[in-house]
Amino acid sequence: MKALILTSNSLRHRYFARAVARCFDAPAALVEERKNYYAQQRDQSPVVRAHFKSIAAAEQLWLADAADATCPEMRQVGDINAMDLVAWAGRHSFDVLCLFGTAILGRQWLDAFPAKIINLHLGLSPFYRGSATLFWPFVNRELEYLGTTIHLATAKVDAGEVLARIDPDLWAGETYYDVTSRLIRDSIDRFPSVVSAYLEGRIRPACQEDIVGKLYRKADFSEAALQQALGYVGAGLSEAEVRRIEARRECRYSQ
Repeated sequence: MKALILTSNSLRHRYFARAVARCFDAPAALVEERKNYYAQQRDQSPVVRAHFKSIAAAEQLWLADAADATCPEMRQVGDINAMDLVAWAGRHSFDVLCLFGTAILGRQWLDAFPAKIINLHLGLSPFYRGSATLFWPFVNRELEYLGTTIHLATAKVDAGEVLARIDPDLWAGETYYDVTSRLIRDSIDRFPSVVSAYLEGRIRPACQEDIVGKLYRKADFSEAALQQALGYVGAGLSEAEVRRIEARRECRYSQ
């Protein structure tokens, strides 16, 4: 099956492109440059700067092992929603569009590829939506709601029908950076098989539960929130906390 990749330009996004290309005929990825959303917070706080350096180091550890794998052509684009890109994609008869990390897609994409755009959302929808959705469960000490969602892209952000949800494997002693980077890697690795199962009719999309979750904006991120998140995990999760989180996962949809 033929896939078009819509993604961004960091290490995690290159890993995503390679993972899709291993399982699909994926001749190209349209790459929208990642914006430096937290520039002001980094400028004002050495704690925040250190945090983003730690994220980069962890991703080098967890996501760089595919660096020599075959990669589709990475085509830099200025605006992922440019009409010429939609028209170009429409002429190439893609079976599916694999989406991860771009700006919100406009209506033109959704109309051109109905039920064919599949998004990897780094957050457990509908519980956590918006920005930094792997970060806020640590702030709120709610790691039972830490996870990712593979879903159909819709006009309403992070609200499309679900194909799969992925919970992190939690291990005592792991830090914030270990947990989140490994979850991203595992979610990307699973993404192609979930997409294949959907296209072959082996997965039926499911509506998201009618649950009022938490919505965060980029402006909500701060040094104070970061200190809360890192203070919760400390040098690593305890065995008791891992057991508590796993037990609470069982009842999250019944609350």
